[in-house]
Amino acid sequence: MRTKLRTGAWRLALLALPLAAASTAGTITLASLGTAADPGESNNAFGANTPTIVIDKNPAWANPFSGSQWVSFADTGASGPNFVLVPNGTVVDFTQVFDITGTPVDGSLRVMADDSTSVWLNGILLQPEASSIGNRYSTCSDFAPGCLISTAATVNLTPALRSGENTLVFGVGQRAGDSFGLDYAGSVTSDAPEPATYALLGAGLVLVALAGRIRRRRAAAVLIDRMKR
Repeated sequence: MRTKLRTGAWRLALLALPLAAASTAGTITLASLGTAADPGESNNAFGANTPTIVIDKNPAWANPFSGSQWVSFADTGASGPNFVLVPNGTVVDFTQVFDITGTPVDGSLRVMADDSTSVWLNGILLQPEASSIGNRYSTCSDFAPGCLISTAATVNLTPALRSGENTLVFGVGQRAGDSFGLDYAGSVTSDAPEPATYALLGAGLVLVALAGRIRRRRAAAVLIDRMKR
């Protein structure tokens, strides 16, 4: 019985440790959710740290990406009694601050905006606002980033990621329309262990300790038995 338990403990320990070593990637989710859901989100429409809010989308816009919402600084999406008209030429910076534990490995996001947006990470321009040359702004920008799935932009964040605090900025511009908004979703991966990794490592260490304890007790029992003979 003891031999079986000891062997089983060692097998479980050997299984747990490689699994823990293989799970050393942490993932950070990025999404437009508004300041109420994510205090790291804000904008500068009425000065620094203006709250970003979830808005009803303009019916012509695409649905938000999974896990995100269309956001703005006021009710600038669907027409209604509280609708705020954003003058052409206005640019509002929407910011999300997030922390990376460990060394960043890669990251990307998809973004839509009306009329369009630039994307900056840690002061580095990763996606310029859509050009106005030949742009009719039929619904929003005809070119990416726009407000339709066909004009959504995919942005590679990897070159500008860094350990510690990161600042993501979207410069949303109103160029030729009424509605105004932003939607984005993505993720960042780092080499920081996820919580499950610590659990696996802990389980492995406990099992190794248990196996050692069983072996010592068995050796002591054998020694005592020999001394009695």
